[in-house]
Formats: sequence, structure tokens, C-alpha cells
Amino acid sequence: MIKDILHNAIQNFSANSKFNLEFGSFHDSVQDDDYSGHLKLKSNAGGFDFIFEVKKGLSLSKLPDIDKYVAHHDNIILVSDYISKSLKAYLKEKNVSYLDTAGNAFITNNKGVFIYVETNKNARLSSGKSNRAFSKSGLKVIYQILINKDIVNKPYRYIGQASKVSIDTVAKVFKELLRDKYLIQIKEKEFEVQDKERLLQEWVTIFNRVLRPKLKQRNFKPKKGALNQLLNTNLPNIIGGELAAESLSNYLIAEGAVIYTDKPFIDTALSLELIPATGGIITLIEKFWAEEFALENGVTVHPILVYADLLSHPKPRNLETAKIIYDKYVKAIL
Repeated sequence: MIKDILHNAIQNFSANSKFNLEFGSFHDSVQDDDYSGHLKLKSNAGGFDFIFEVKKGLSLSKLPDIDKYVAHHDNIILVSDYISKSLKAYLKEKNVSYLDTAGNAFITNNKGVFIYVETNKNARLSSGKSNRAFSKSGLKVIYQILINKDIVNKPYRYIGQASKVSIDTVAKVFKELLRDKYLIQIKEKEFEVQDKERLLQEWVTIFNRVLRPKLKQRNFKPKKGALNQLLNTNLPNIIGGELAAESLSNYLIAEGAVIYTDKPFIDTALSLELIPATGGIITLIEKFWAEEFALENGVTVHPILVYADLLSHPKPRNLETAKIIYDKYVKAIL
């Protein structure tokens, strides 16, 4: 799989650019299934040597380790099967070279090399198996598993109520998660979550692509007062997006907010003194989990959802804040 990622990335990069990357050497690293070696970039200006790291499923959570490595190497190319738009933006902001299996690339060094290829395509190496767990309904179930690992040993009816899906959907999601080793069965009717960090990164990426666009939403603006006055609401677990990130991180100055609600938008808007506005800085979004299962952590939604909200708008400041929230809140529950 790792060698296939490297081969496909080099092949598609050459097909989509006027440059050639030639494989130099390759050796296995014993940690985290990472591999590294040497590549040579050939152009009319001559040849340039790079080292590379292949990282399957490159995710924001791996960036602390990547940053440490890059601090000692200014000629590294990170190679992955898939790199989201938010991660590409982060890597470009940090001046870190990358290459994916679709041939998308950002390659630079301190000798004047600068190559940027964007094919508007993404590629994942796939086993060919379908995965209903990451369908619109399945993503709701996975969210509950991410925020409460013990829920996997609750009755399917309970999980379905928490996720606002049918019992049949819960059963299908469990079957898929067991197949893909996200869950393992310890005893009869007793399960344990495995590789939760990988599950999180898959969920965040697909949630922003599949479920979020399907949720009802509408834009508003404050009738009066500053945006952060919304943090004084007595409605629990509704505020997400940049405003929630500002509250959780003490780093970001929010330019907008997301409010999750299962009430009619007009009722929520009236209670929060909001008025409809095309392009407004406050987005009301349909809540996709049951109110009675909300966490008791104040007015913000769960940090995992705030993390996903920030990655859906991959501005550099949002990405930096997402990393802070991951390190401060999310990592502890994985």
C-alpha cells in the first residue's frame, strides 16, 4: 500500500506537470508504518535532491510530528494518498512540500525551486469495498462513538435515539466498523473502539463533504451587540465554528459563528436576537444529534465538532486554532 502511494503519486505528478521525479532510494521506518527515502526532481534548471516521507492518511493531528521533522530538513516532500484542502493550505502556509496520489503538488526548497500543481482531483487507494458507515446517517452514529466511546456497548435503540437514526442503520454501521477494524469485539455484545484518531480524521473529512452540506442551514446577523455576546446565551451546547473556537482556545478572534439547533430557525433567531441576512456571519444549522444526549459543557458544542467546523473553512488562522483545540481537548479523548 505504501509503495503504491509513492508510485501513483510520482506517476500522476509527472503526467500533470513538465517535471519528472525520479525514485532514488527507499527504506522502511519501524514507527507508524512510515517509509522514507530519496527523490530527485529533474528540470531544465538541473536536478534537485529531496527526501520524502510517505504518510498514509495525512491528517492535521500528525502535524506536530511533521513540524519537528521539517525543522531539521528543508528539502522534504510529504507524500500521501489523500490531502484535504485544509491540510494543503496549512502545508503551503508553513512552506512544506507535499505530493498526493492524484498528482497535486506543492514543491519548494531553499534553492529557488517552486512548483505548484492543482489537478482539482483527489485520489484514494481503495480496497473496493463500500462503506455505509460513512454515509449521511452513518456519520451521525460515528459522531456519537467519537464523543462517547462507551456508547458502543449501549443498546442499538439507545444509540439510534442519540444519533437520530434507525436501529437498522446502527447495526449496519457497526458491521462496517468491525470489518474495517475501527471496532473490535471483546466479548459477546461487548465492543471496544480501535484507532480512534484515524476514525476521527476520516469522520471530519467526510462529515464536511457529505453530511454538513445536507443539513438545513440559513445565515443571520446580530440584531445588535458584538458577536461574542452569543456566548452569554442560556441555551446549552449550541455554539460552534469560530466563536466556539475563540471561547475554547483564547487564541482566535472570531469573525463568524455556527449555531446548531433542532428548533425552528426563526424561534432560535428570536431568542438570540438575530435577523436573516444573506451572507450573514452567523449560520444556523440543523442539529444532527438528540438534545437529551447533549454534553453538559456550557454553550459550545463538543470540541470535536468545533474542530470539524474550523477545518470546513481552512483559513490559516482557523487551521492554527484547530491544532490548538486538537492538542488541548481532542487528543485526550482519543
